[in-house]
Amino acid sequence: MIVPTWVIVTVVLALFLGLLAVRLHVGLALALTGGVGVVLIRGMDASTSAIANQPYSVSADFSLTVIPLFILMGVFAIRSGLADAGFCLASALLRRLPGGPALASLAGSGLFAAVTGSSVATVATMAKVSTNAIRRAGLNIRLAAGVVGAGGTLGVLIPPSIILVLYGVVTGESIGELLLAGIGPGLLTLLAYAVTAIILVVFSRRRRGVTEQEDLCPGEGGSTKAVAEDDANPYSARTLIGVGYLAVIFGVSIGTIYAGLATPTEAASLGAMAALIVLLLRIRPPKWARAVKDSLTEAIGLTSMTFLLMFGAGVFTYFLALSGITSSIVEGVLGAEMNPYLVLIICLLLLLPLGMFLDGISMILIATPLLHPILTGYGFEGIWIGILIVKVAEMALITPPVGMNAFVYAGSVPQAQLSTVFRGLVPFILADIVVVAILIMAPDIVTFLPEMSSAAEAQ
Repeated sequence: MIVPTWVIVTVVLALFLGLLAVRLHVGLALALTGGVGVVLIRGMDASTSAIANQPYSVSADFSLTVIPLFILMGVFAIRSGLADAGFCLASALLRRLPGGPALASLAGSGLFAAVTGSSVATVATMAKVSTNAIRRAGLNIRLAAGVVGAGGTLGVLIPPSIILVLYGVVTGESIGELLLAGIGPGLLTLLAYAVTAIILVVFSRRRRGVTEQEDLCPGEGGSTKAVAEDDANPYSARTLIGVGYLAVIFGVSIGTIYAGLATPTEAASLGAMAALIVLLLRIRPPKWARAVKDSLTEAIGLTSMTFLLMFGAGVFTYFLALSGITSSIVEGVLGAEMNPYLVLIICLLLLLPLGMFLDGISMILIATPLLHPILTGYGFEGIWIGILIVKVAEMALITPPVGMNAFVYAGSVPQAQLSTVFRGLVPFILADIVVVAILIMAPDIVTFLPEMSSAAEAQ
């Protein structure tokens, strides 16, 4: 008896959701269910070799060396205390504005997310530090949940972004141009979040007459990775030098790409080397070996997790390709000849439900092979589409009812109820919608830097 393809696809999807429900790692769930699907379609013998080849086929790409290098750069930077230094200085500079600690939290989350490339890791790390600072200023935990949960998503656009690298690998778009294209939307998102936080604080003050305190630095607020007691002073030499080091690492890793002096892989190597030098400069010599060893161990773990997701997504995507459902959907949508912008909005909205179950990397690896050919087939520019897809994919992580960042925050801050966290995130979701609308209406915000870089390189 021949089982219809749609029945196999339905069974595999149901099995995948079931494995996620029992909290199996997403990468393993994708690999297992994709493997089951391949077996059901092709049989055991024919599928064994195909599945066995997936780990090699999804990782044997030289451009993927950017991922472990950027991860290593981020780990070195974090262990050097650079994220703490950035948060501390931002606290001092922004304290006079309404909601100064909330704005500092956004800045710190953006810095942390940029160097780690992980939204979830950023929320878990910044939750306690930022919440303490915001609560000490007399502001409510709802605002703290909003700025931390939303701030964690900034790292997907502000380079170096692992998700943008993966998008480039999956679609064949230029990784360098994608990294540059994320800067403008990332800064626009940061501005939108900051305006939202200020508005919320102003209205809260009018209702309750709240006053702010100024002791907002990580050294005073209980940072888990403070590297020295003098970091409590926002204008200490160590803090200012740390921020300078951040600028140097960013310039070495991203500035060289913009200037056409290095490929993304070369720039990532230079950035990792620069971050290692900074680590050695900021850690006492007797602790060098331990700091480097711990950094390498952490980087290996994060890299392994990323490649496990890639392997699982590779098997699952291979199953979808065998089933023919991907090509059928692409051909059906392209053949319908609908309004291009209607198709764009529908494709972006399809990403939101995925955020109920998957992290940003998994969403990109699974959805991109389907959405990219549809949207480029309607004439949209690939780099622009990539930024929109990545942006909305991270929006899904703070969107009710199952935004992953909300659960991470609630788990990290015991006094935060999940309903309170989601209420705090709603204004920032609205800000995200405004940002996406602006990016659709003004695509030059995305394409300006890549085009300038290409023009400079051509000259």
